Amino acid sequence: MALDITTGSRSITSRPLKDLASSVKSDFRLGPEIESHLDKPLSSMPANLRSVGVDGRGSPSWTAGAFSFSLTAGAKGKLSVMLGGDALVSYADNFETDVSIGSAASSDPPAPAKVTVPNGVAYVCVELEFQIGGGISATAPVGAVGILASVSTQNSFSVAFYRKCSPSDTLHDAIGAAFTNYVLPLHPLTFSRLDVGDYLHHDFNASLQVGLGASIGYGKVFYAGQSPSDIPQTGAAVTLDTSFIPSLQASASLSFSFVYTGCFEALLWKDNVNTGHLHLYRSKEQDTSLGLHLGIGLTSDPAASASNMSDQIGTLLGNSLPGSLGSAFTKHVLPKATGEIATYASEGSDKIAGWLGPINDAQATLDVAIQKTRQTFLLLDYTFDLAAPAFPDAWKTAVAGDFVKALGTPNGGVSIAVGGGLERFYCDKTSISLNLFGQLKAAWSDAVISNSSMVYAGNNTFHLIANEGRQLLSSMNNSSREIDIYFAAEADFSGAEVKLGAVNLHCILQAANNQKYGGYIANFLGLMTTGPGHDVLVQSVRAIAARPKTTQLLHLTFDQAAYGRLQSSTITNGKPEDQASDQQNYAAFAKACSDLIIESPANFSYGGRSLSYSTWSNWNIASNDQWPPSTRSLPNRTQSGSSSSGLVYLGQEFPQSGNVAQLIGYALHAGSDFMNLCAALKSLVGFATAGPQLALWDDLMARLKSIIYNDVSQDFIAPATLALTRLCASGRPNEVVGPAPGLTDKNSIAITITYS
Repeated sequence: MALDITTGSRSITSRPLKDLASSVKSDFRLGPEIESHLDKPLSSMPANLRSVGVDGRGSPSWTAGAFSFSLTAGAKGKLSVMLGGDALVSYADNFETDVSIGSAASSDPPAPAKVTVPNGVAYVCVELEFQIGGGISATAPVGAVGILASVSTQNSFSVAFYRKCSPSDTLHDAIGAAFTNYVLPLHPLTFSRLDVGDYLHHDFNASLQVGLGASIGYGKVFYAGQSPSDIPQTGAAVTLDTSFIPSLQASASLSFSFVYTGCFEALLWKDNVNTGHLHLYRSKEQDTSLGLHLGIGLTSDPAASASNMSDQIGTLLGNSLPGSLGSAFTKHVLPKATGEIATYASEGSDKIAGWLGPINDAQATLDVAIQKTRQTFLLLDYTFDLAAPAFPDAWKTAVAGDFVKALGTPNGGVSIAVGGGLERFYCDKTSISLNLFGQLKAAWSDAVISNSSMVYAGNNTFHLIANEGRQLLSSMNNSSREIDIYFAAEADFSGAEVKLGAVNLHCILQAANNQKYGGYIANFLGLMTTGPGHDVLVQSVRAIAARPKTTQLLHLTFDQAAYGRLQSSTITNGKPEDQASDQQNYAAFAKACSDLIIESPANFSYGGRSLSYSTWSNWNIASNDQWPPSTRSLPNRTQSGSSSSGLVYLGQEFPQSGNVAQLIGYALHAGSDFMNLCAALKSLVGFATAGPQLALWDDLMARLKSIIYNDVSQDFIAPATLALTRLCASGRPNEVVGPAPGLTDKNSIAITITYS
């Protein structure tokens, strides 16, 4: 039965339908405002009439392959006319991680790629919202593969069909052609019915078996879905180790064959009658968060509740907020907030559920939480040879959701294009944010971040890329400061081995609308650089930082050649063979702390005395052995020992220190961390560059995570970085030429320095 398409009082008769044929009468009504343009060429369409609504009447349903596509009564759609130069369709062409670390980090997803209508061509797009039935049910067991059907009237999927026309075609004929040639997705004839020049874009929920790189099954090893014998010049380079399969399938860092459930988008088009493309990517992110609720004790007496809240909030924030946030709260905010608390407490305890919820229209809130974010982003281009003997079988398998099996179909004509890949992002973040009656808005977070991706580079080569690091971010009102430290590692996956590339260490300092921290960055730059352009560059940073609403960013990169120049004492049987290198590293770290930090003992001085290597050595021996020391006792920086034993020594050495002795011990422990960091960085240079598939990569990831967790003191990241700049430069001047002359952006300055 033909479609009944009307606009105003005019009817548009469609020719035999490709996919929208139905035994149920289907009515579509277009906006009446275009009725007077039906007999005019598309090129004359006014811009304000190039997009009109489509109103579906009745409840038609179409069956295509294993799926049904249904329109509910009153369903809305859209009809659009696009002429030369217009954006035809946009789609994801890059990974969309929205939280990251590194200089390219952004809270915004990457700009989508666009297909533009060529000059001399026109398109009519018909976009409809369908419910998809058939396939597997939404309650299918974990691991099942297939398209997930609609489970409610709210669960609809957009299908947009773009029909290529000529600008001289009348609007009447172009609309008829668009509905007549409308192609539905996910069925055996989708590609064969799609004409060259037309596009089909749709979203869908599914559980897909997706393969990228080496997907290991029970009998074969595929590279991009190909058997080794199908790949020229590889021969028997790929071997199958069945004991390796479980670890690969369950790999936490990277997996090549996996079942992926979520919402996807696909764009289909044809280059010619025998070549089709399917661009597949993730449509939505998936996060899981776990909040740790720090409740506030309440009583039935409003006055007692107010008193309890004041005391508990003061204690909680004083202990939890780092540095200036805690002191600012205690000195300036809490006294003012106490009266407000009493006022709002009188409104009743039932309105005060704790500081995790709003009080009096959200004038005061506190949120303390641990957030675990896991995101996986997929971006793959599949090419189908429609003339391949087994293409129908391969396409049927792909439509069913099993792309790994489709890639492996003999003579199926399926391949993966260069640039496709998978990115997995993991962030474990502890954060505190508060808003107290407009007096203070503050936030602080400490995040450990792991980000890994794999991109197909062609010629059966795969780039594995990972960032492992830590991010410290604090903000007060509209200003913020950020410190990132992370490793960036890469590897090529080809043949039977993983070949590791460079492992670089990055550190980023960034101030946003924070004059004090911007000045800190300028001072940091002045301490680490020399050369003719040095003073001008430092003054440029300082001048911009002095202005409000500006941003200053310093990005330092240490490659293996740079940190390979570090020296470190060798620890044998818990004792250093020669302490000279450790002494040098400790001295560089203590000097950096003294240069950057005013407060004692974090600046490695107390009571007019420096916290020297000798002090550290005695404290370490007391913590790990005894004090007074036994015969021939030596320190062991790899062991922290007993903090209480170390405090006994510090109490004797600094009798006036009292509770400050604990802070002295914390600073000395940071000195141990830095010496261990130097040793760990040095060891990376000798790390194997090739090894068994994934095993070497996983070993490297474990090593980098261990360094970030165990050898980087979160409160001393900046001094540790400054010390590294001095040690890695080996005493040689490090000239930096920055964007000092003729700055074009008056609100920001970014400086990148690489040590190599």
